[in-house]
Amino acid sequence: MLSFILRLSVFGTFFGHGCLAVRFAPGWLPYLRVVAIGDQWARRFMPLIGLMDIIIGFVCLFMDCCPLIYCWAFVWALSTALIRPLAGESIFGFIERTGNFLPALALLWICTGQKFYSYLYVCMAMIITLASTGMIFRLTGIFIK
Repeated sequence: MLSFILRLSVFGTFFGHGCLAVRFAPGWLPYLRVVAIGDQWARRFMPLIGLMDIIIGFVCLFMDCCPLIYCWAFVWALSTALIRPLAGESIFGFIERTGNFLPALALLWICTGQKFYSYLYVCMAMIITLASTGMIFRLTGIFIK
């Protein structure tokens, strides 16, 4: 039952945010600017990001044990929470969003058991990849328009 409650929580986070992104959420433009994605590109990317969020939400809801999906859900939700202080908002914006990323981490722990720490390395690799991508976007300015 705990696993289902956590899966429902991850679904709610990803489905809800995904629906907002598909319709385009102008309030999220400052977060994309942190990684040098300009408004024009954000209007193109946001619906794609939203669609991916919706898919992740449904996978988490209907599939019992998906450690790589849980890793991604944790990393993406953590990243979107961390970007808020980087965009100039209060650290409390990050703190209040712990409920967005910790359920995915709990699911990862429940699902993987003894292999949990191995999957944390996968999560770290995903975080490094996202951070590196953001730095490349900032350095090159490829999506600044």
